[in-house]
Amino acid sequence: MKNLNNINDWTDITEHLKLGEILIASGKINLIQLGMAIDIQNFQQMPIGQIFLEMKIISKEDLHSALDLQKEIDEITARRKNDDI
Repeated sequence: MKNLNNINDWTDITEHLKLGEILIASGKINLIQLGMAIDIQNFQQMPIGQIFLEMKIISKEDLHSALDLQKEIDEITARRKNDDI
């Protein structure tokens, strides 16, 4: 599994990573927890990060770190796409 905190492991990421994907890759949640949160989200229309917080699966710090990482990855992939044009 990739260490998403290491920028060298981002080289083959070419599209937006969902929050759940980042949390799984970082070992903060597992597939069962993600599935449960998605089921809840289908009925409650809440951001999945908020669902994880309310389920007490992750901390606020975990959520903020994952969202910051998601933003960084998006910025890097956008720059890479612009460089390819």
